Amino acid sequence: MQVKEKKEPERLKKGPFPWQMILFTAVLTVAGICSLLLEKPDVSEMEQRNLAQKPQVSWQSWFSGTFSKEFDAYYADTFPLRDFLVAFSNGTKESLGIRYDDIRILGGADAPVETPDESVSQPDQALSQSDASQSQSVSSPQQGGSDSSLSSEPEEDDVGVNKSGIFIYKGMGMSLFGGNESVGKVYADNINAYHEVFGDSVRVFDMVVPTSAEFYLPEKYKELSNSEKDAIESIYRHLADGVTGVDAYSAIEQHTDEYLYFNTDHHWTGRGAYWAYTAFAEAAGFAPLDIETDYTIKRIDNFLGSLYRQTQDSKMREKGDYVEYFIPDVQAQAYIVQKDQPYSKSEWMVWAESVSGSNSYLVFLCGDAPMIQIDTGTRNGKSIVVVKESYGNAFVPFLIPHYEHIYVVDERYFQTSLVDFIQKNNVDDLLFLNNAFSAMTGYHANNLKKLMYQVYVPPVEMPEEEESQVESSQEEEDPKWQGIQDEEDEDEEDE
Repeated sequence: MQVKEKKEPERLKKGPFPWQMILFTAVLTVAGICSLLLEKPDVSEMEQRNLAQKPQVSWQSWFSGTFSKEFDAYYADTFPLRDFLVAFSNGTKESLGIRYDDIRILGGADAPVETPDESVSQPDQALSQSDASQSQSVSSPQQGGSDSSLSSEPEEDDVGVNKSGIFIYKGMGMSLFGGNESVGKVYADNINAYHEVFGDSVRVFDMVVPTSAEFYLPEKYKELSNSEKDAIESIYRHLADGVTGVDAYSAIEQHTDEYLYFNTDHHWTGRGAYWAYTAFAEAAGFAPLDIETDYTIKRIDNFLGSLYRQTQDSKMREKGDYVEYFIPDVQAQAYIVQKDQPYSKSEWMVWAESVSGSNSYLVFLCGDAPMIQIDTGTRNGKSIVVVKESYGNAFVPFLIPHYEHIYVVDERYFQTSLVDFIQKNNVDDLLFLNNAFSAMTGYHANNLKKLMYQVYVPPVEMPEEEESQVESSQEEEDPKWQGIQDEEDEDEEDE
């Protein structure tokens, strides 16, 4: 019996089609060559962060494995078409869910939190929102003395995190508010303490600014966020006689059809700050300038901010933002006081017009600093101290036509006694300006008390040899941080 030989399919005999192998090899070759030869970006506008830098080769890094890890991160961050691939990935992830009624709620995302940065020259500063629903350590104000519960650096719980998440509606991101009235009372009490010190010699004002969710959250989703109006009114009820609560809320509410808040960032716009300025002008007794006729209006396009950075949401990216700023016809020269240099100042700028992209909010004062002084051509002898977080940056330039000297104090970074500073400079007006999140956060409330009589203590400088030993020890204990800087400490900030 003859056994027939089983024939192998013709396609298996020939193997894979040659053109498939050639195409596959060509794609890998071109991608590899491009990844090595093309110019490497430093920043990802898509992800709103600095990309990994090419590591330096050394015997120590080579044999410890550090170089390979850092080069792997560098290669992944600078791969050709990376932003396109990231956008495609994000779009794919979003498509797995459902955007009902043009909304998206990120329940696990943190609200924008502005933690203290070390410097102000880098543009990408974080910017200051936190939820007081977290447990906070707060205390009532006293004149003089110190409180051991208040440290110069915030604890993690003190900064606060909004666990309610970020609500995105038709491409606009909003942080959901969860204010705590008891923290708001401490905030008000600490402001009252300044009035107790100065009496009628210094006019004291407090302005608590609502955020975008208060006006733009759809009515049927209002229950997701606490009322910022109620929170602000609660704070103002606790202000002492002689302290003026500025009703920025009503002024902003009348213009909500305008571009008052960013779609992709937690700050207000320059136009939103303008309407708050008109409310302060009324409270302080001067006439505000007209936004359309009394300023040179400029803008920076293609701004994507902090909320986009947290969510990478495609609808927010499509909607985008621009930054308007308003320059009055009044001369102004700014000076900056840097960290650990509280008794010296150098020239600075009121508007940092060279910024762009994700850093565009830094056009206002070029970010945050312990103190910025603005000397103006308004020769009326009047002066004001504005105590603020980053919301105040867009507001301060509107004061230039009304004060000869403006002192901008960042409550997170200022290092000497604010009471002494005000008295030595014969300041007329004192304005505390915070957004609703900050005013209801223990960290910010406590800062106002700490500022009153704090004493600057210069940092202790270690001998060079001892410092290198400490750095070497840290590298051995935690090698994953070798050669990597904290992006926010490169700053700004910028906020």
